[in-house]
Amino acid sequence: MDAYSHAITTAAERAGPAVVKVETGRGAQRGRGQGIGSGVIYSSEGYILTNAHVVAGASRVQVTLPDGRVLPAGVIGARPERDLAVLRVGQGGLPVAELYAAPLRVGQLVVAIGNPYGLDFTVTAGVVSALNRSLPLDRSTTLGQLIQTDTPINPGNSGGPLVDVQGRVIGITTAILPYAQGLGFAIPIGSALDVIGQLTEAHRQGIGRGVLGISGLDVPIGDDLRRALTLEQPSGVLLLEVAPGGAAARASLHSGDIILSLGDHRTDSVDALRQAVQSLKGRSPWPVSFLRDGRRRRVSLVPVVQ
Repeated sequence: MDAYSHAITTAAERAGPAVVKVETGRGAQRGRGQGIGSGVIYSSEGYILTNAHVVAGASRVQVTLPDGRVLPAGVIGARPERDLAVLRVGQGGLPVAELYAAPLRVGQLVVAIGNPYGLDFTVTAGVVSALNRSLPLDRSTTLGQLIQTDTPINPGNSGGPLVDVQGRVIGITTAILPYAQGLGFAIPIGSALDVIGQLTEAHRQGIGRGVLGISGLDVPIGDDLRRALTLEQPSGVLLLEVAPGGAAARASLHSGDIILSLGDHRTDSVDALRQAVQSLKGRSPWPVSFLRDGRRRRVSLVPVVQ
């Protein structure tokens, strides 16, 4: 294999396992086929970086891993003015890509990995054509400090990684100019790291773990599973973290469980779960209905008194 081919295959093999397809839906429609983009896993705890425009307006988000697993995802937060968003799935031990903020050079070989037009896990290669480009998003917003590349980027690549020959993520692909040839753009990873820090810190501060000992995100429940279990609610609360020794842990709840109800309150969102906690204060134990491995289960939970 020649040196050029070896560089491309090395980059793809190192970063590829951490690249996901991101599919979104709105309203009561299922996620698959409604909107498609890409993302990259940067933390083994299930954190994923993508574009804000990929998940804008979505009520349902799911990601597909290269090994075929399909996982529901929640949006930790988004910065539309930076066109970046952070997602999370309730699955640990995932493959991750290294985020690498370092000076780039014009002419440097780069590789884009994503799902253009829904074609799963496609690899394209090119060079850094220019640095510090600006691109208007709309009349009031301009993306700045962009990496310009001639690497082929198409709809569906959005949110996927632009990597160097070591497979390190140097940018997040964001846009192409309509009808342009060889003009693609990526957000440098240094900018992305700032956004990651802001969004994850804001999320952690707003978790409210005290009574239950959990953190979670809204997730849709697939139509097939709803029919099989005769569920009316379209969504639940996916447990991302279950604090050791907390009320949820003592009730044998695990990360990845989806809470459907607490007491007699349906919990189809994190806000609904918070409201249920407030309504049930002063009572104990609390019955919990949840999904695990496609089955509906029930436990009793004794809350932490605050």
